[in-house]
Amino acid sequence: MSKTYTVDIQALRDQAERKGIHSAEELSEKSGINKEVLLPILEGRSLPSYDIMVGLATALELSPELAGAIFFDNNLRNR
Repeated sequence: MSKTYTVDIQALRDQAERKGIHSAEELSEKSGINKEVLLPILEGRSLPSYDIMVGLATALELSPELAGAIFFDNNLRNR
């Protein structure tokens, strides 16, 4: 049985804005994640791997609770 998850893209973008990051290019530079990998995630066309989630959470200085809410909470409620 395959499980899928979704990412709260708006919350992710809001957190980037909060850190003064206004573009995918800036987030790519700050996180070290290739822009070609990052763009589909930010557009909701692709799901991030664990390593990408960690990179984004680190670059945006997300608390574990906030990272969990962005990457997982909605998914756990919808089981």
